[in-house]
Amino acid sequence: MKKFILILSCTTLSIGLQAAQLPVALHSDVTFSALAGSTVTNTGPTAVNGNVGVSPGSAVTGFPPGSVTAPYAIHAADGPAVTAQADLTTAYLDAAGRTSVPSATGNVSGDLGGLTLTPGLYNSTSSLGITGTLTLNGQGNPNSVFIFQVASALTTATSSQVVLIGGAQASNIFWQVGSSATLGTYSIFNGTILAQASISLGTGAALNGRALARTGAVTLDTNTAVNPGPPATGGTPPALAVACPQGTAQIGIAYTSLLAATGGTPPYTFSITPSGSLPPGLGLTASTGAITGTATGASASYPFTVNVLDSTSAPATNSCSIATTAANQADVSITKSGPGTAAPNATIIYNLTVANAGPNPAVSVNVTDVLPAGTTFVSATPSVGSCSGTNTVICSLGTMAANSSATVVLIVRSTGSLGPVANTALVSSATTDPNPANNSSTSTVTVTTSVPALSTWGLGMLALLLTACAARFRRRVRV
Repeated sequence: MKKFILILSCTTLSIGLQAAQLPVALHSDVTFSALAGSTVTNTGPTAVNGNVGVSPGSAVTGFPPGSVTAPYAIHAADGPAVTAQADLTTAYLDAAGRTSVPSATGNVSGDLGGLTLTPGLYNSTSSLGITGTLTLNGQGNPNSVFIFQVASALTTATSSQVVLIGGAQASNIFWQVGSSATLGTYSIFNGTILAQASISLGTGAALNGRALARTGAVTLDTNTAVNPGPPATGGTPPALAVACPQGTAQIGIAYTSLLAATGGTPPYTFSITPSGSLPPGLGLTASTGAITGTATGASASYPFTVNVLDSTSAPATNSCSIATTAANQADVSITKSGPGTAAPNATIIYNLTVANAGPNPAVSVNVTDVLPAGTTFVSATPSVGSCSGTNTVICSLGTMAANSSATVVLIVRSTGSLGPVANTALVSSATTDPNPANNSSTSTVTVTTSVPALSTWGLGMLALLLTACAARFRRRVRV
């Protein structure tokens, strides 16, 4: 009986060991918070606590106003960036090649919002989304590992969150993405993204992890990006530390950032020293370190001390500040032109011109055109960005610099019914617009089969032409 119990215990232990996933080997990528294949582009006062790199491309733009916290640095097509891209390929293939083991895998699809997942390997054969909150529960194991294999795109919604409980750590969460990843505006995300193509962080998104793109760009916009440190594999954890949040909040504009802790033993509890305070309108969630809200009042600087306790009550502090500033403004406008008339079921070409009169860059500029009933979509070609949709055409133009413009050529087929057809295009931006009156433009086309009216001069010329044709016809008859 004792032998049977021993054998059973060993079998159970063996299954348990098989069920556990090891962290993805990152090698030199451990120190990077953002790594791209083509370009790294930033808009606004993004705060990056980790290395920023690009290879084989060499362009890193937007630093400043973005900042990289010392001792980290920017590596543009240099030795560390080349090595990091090689290590990213290894890490990507490692994550993509993981196979299921008992009790540690699950097939996931669609939207993960509202779910609570335990450690293991999760596979999606298509794209994945996160709307609302996805909770990752480490089940009391600070060394627990989560690996997500996403065959296509990963997209998180505005203000979505990936929340860690039960000792789960951002350093042990890996998202292998077969195409591109997009983090929604003001979202909070935990884990290392290993993307085949590109990674885009929407305005105000906070990342406790890494954005590592193999071939495409990494696009940042007023973000907080904190390197979570090396994966936890057991033994003595690194010393507990906590990073400051994004240091600028625009008055009247939503703000999202993180007090991200590394080292120690999670879970963590965050607080602000009573002698300092957050700007009015902003609040701290003690269990996650998220700072959210909308700053109010006048422009000012608010220094404060961040405190964090891990599960062993070990403390760490950091001196931080958030400056509130007047919101950026950008006057975006749109002008739409097209022909005055068209035959039924004929091709109509509309020209849309979008302009930003400033004084600041316009972030997340979108053009929306709802086609009238009976109109058939043919194509939409923007000078920058991309367009999607048929009945409702949406063109994402990205960030437009002050005093710049962009165009969209929209081709449709007219209705089969006669009469005027009005088509309105709208432009919007995440940046405050002081003049919304010029954010729409309408072009009206009259669908008709009538012959256009001729002027008096034209009628005279037509009469002469008909007279000449008649005379020539009479001569032929005489012959």
